[in-house]
Amino acid sequence: MSAHAHVDRPEQARVNRWSPAQLVALRVLADLLAIVLAFGLFFQMYGVTVGRGWIDRSVPAPGPYVVIAAVFAALTLLVFARQRLYRGRATVLNLWELETVVKGVLLSAALLFASLFFVRLQFDSRYVVIGAIGTAAVLLLLERRLLSSLVRRLQRMGTAGSRTLIYGCEKTGQLLMKKVLEAPHLGATVVGFLDDDVPLGSRVFCRITQTDPRLFEAPVLGRFEDLERVVEELEVEDLLIVDSSLGPERQREAIERAESLGLKVGVVPSLGDVRSDQLRVEELSAIPVLRPATPSSRRLGRWAKEAFDLVASVVLLVLSAPAWIVSAIAIRWESGSPVLFAQQRVGRDGKPFRVLKFRTMSGDAAPYASSPPGDVDPKITRVGRILRKTGLDELPQLINVIRGEMSLVGPRPEMPHLVQQYGPVERLRLTVKPGVTGLWQLSADRHAEIHENIEYDLYYVHHQSLLLDALILLETAFFTIGVLFGSLDRSSTRPLDEPSRPSPPRADEEYVLVALDQRRDEVLPESWRTCVPAAYAISDRWPVRIVVAEGNRAAVDELLRDSIRRLGADGHRSTYSPYRSRAALKRLVEGARLVVTDLDHVSDWTAEKGVDLLTVERGGLRWWPRTRVPDPVVSRLSDLVTVYIGAQEDISASAFESGATVVSMIRTGS
Repeated sequence: MSAHAHVDRPEQARVNRWSPAQLVALRVLADLLAIVLAFGLFFQMYGVTVGRGWIDRSVPAPGPYVVIAAVFAALTLLVFARQRLYRGRATVLNLWELETVVKGVLLSAALLFASLFFVRLQFDSRYVVIGAIGTAAVLLLLERRLLSSLVRRLQRMGTAGSRTLIYGCEKTGQLLMKKVLEAPHLGATVVGFLDDDVPLGSRVFCRITQTDPRLFEAPVLGRFEDLERVVEELEVEDLLIVDSSLGPERQREAIERAESLGLKVGVVPSLGDVRSDQLRVEELSAIPVLRPATPSSRRLGRWAKEAFDLVASVVLLVLSAPAWIVSAIAIRWESGSPVLFAQQRVGRDGKPFRVLKFRTMSGDAAPYASSPPGDVDPKITRVGRILRKTGLDELPQLINVIRGEMSLVGPRPEMPHLVQQYGPVERLRLTVKPGVTGLWQLSADRHAEIHENIEYDLYYVHHQSLLLDALILLETAFFTIGVLFGSLDRSSTRPLDEPSRPSPPRADEEYVLVALDQRRDEVLPESWRTCVPAAYAISDRWPVRIVVAEGNRAAVDELLRDSIRRLGADGHRSTYSPYRSRAALKRLVEGARLVVTDLDHVSDWTAEKGVDLLTVERGGLRWWPRTRVPDPVVSRLSDLVTVYIGAQEDISASAFESGATVVSMIRTGS
């Protein structure tokens, strides 16, 4: 079940919302309470230890510590404000925020002790102050995580802070929505998209957290010319423009129109195959220059990381010895197979090594097959299901860390055949040691392929530090504890069934092309009224591109509104391909698996390229096969066209779902 944003109904824009200023005030108040609570708790703990005689001291007077707590709280809030912790900034899994909190507490502590040196305030024990500051750091981290969960809930309800509209729902636009929602401290929610090439009403989905089966969804609300209407109806405050969605002229016009409406505007740059998250801004005499970011090499940091890995792995190996014993006995008892499973992976600088895991699948499972997407695969053993869910199957990789083949934190190691397909960007993963845990494992995208969400590994490569490693290990511990408690709830064991996003077909993916004559009078041609809705109906199984001339887009939108209302948009991947020239249309034909057309020259091109063809004729479709065995899409599309021809006034959704047909109108062409 997906969590609806309900942003497609304008009246919901006027519900009570938390403004950005209110969210900032909430964060300041929460930080203040965490610091006060930390000092109060530690002072009470210290008093108890003294009262029970565990420490040979007298019970301290609270007065000086109240003053110290007030000074430290004021310093911390000022430092946090100076470090921009109360201003929105989106980073991967909010790690910048957590790092900055730790650094801010350390800086505030240094300023506090410097102040105490000059003021010479009399108090009994430095241990109380140091312990309270340490407790404050822990409580601040926990408080910020809890507050993020609260704001994320408000985002899902559409009541969190500013309302963001995204222009362009292609892959970059979908990524933008996900990143806005993954950064709750931005205090923003996504109300929807504008896009010129996707049917109105289509919805874009994303998962906000890894363990929550509910999805956030946002609709395609309009076109370029609908900007003012959407902004007014939904009280939009921020517009993000995907650079590749608009040409330079239209982009400039969109920015001018947005500024005239009082919106904040942001543009995501596009440099061909260079990823936007791998660009850095460099100022050249007041002129901003975009350059590809390159990771810096810090030899001292690498040595410190390797020393930390070695010491921490030995300690963890000793502490986890009981889990090793129980897991080994359970695996051997259930399957009789070897306890450990070894598989070749690729490490730093492309060096191969054998990664170790506890065996979680039956002995006849293919060792280099793709990993099952969930824990419901029949080849996963009962013990293996528990080990996978808790992450304990990765414990033997501590041996890989001690050997120097892996690190505690880093990108996941991939199999050699996948590394062979790497491009220059993906190969950046190989500049550091692979890790037992990492950002991708903690993200909501863990259920997708690693190479589809490489931004997590690239962030780590460019920002690695001992503090970042410590925070990732801490987050891993929190996540594992949450999974262990969540496993007690039966509902948490159901698979996460994320519907396909209604994204445009990939450049390398074959699609069904609908290329109908764009010349028309006031009455829409019958071929449009039958083939366009039928093509949308099959886009839940096959990606579809519909050729649309600029002046016909509104008419096609109107045709599809009823289909979207009846069928929904979950998983439907249809997109408009603007008609610009015959050459561009010919290129579309070359990339298609099947072409539906009533144009003679398009039919000729399909014959030249050996593409399957359905020609539109009165009363049905004629199939001109490339092979004697029809493509499954041919039968499905023909059935739906027949339904439309026979019952254009009242088409039931059940007819689409069952694929029922009155009479098959397919005729084989000669």
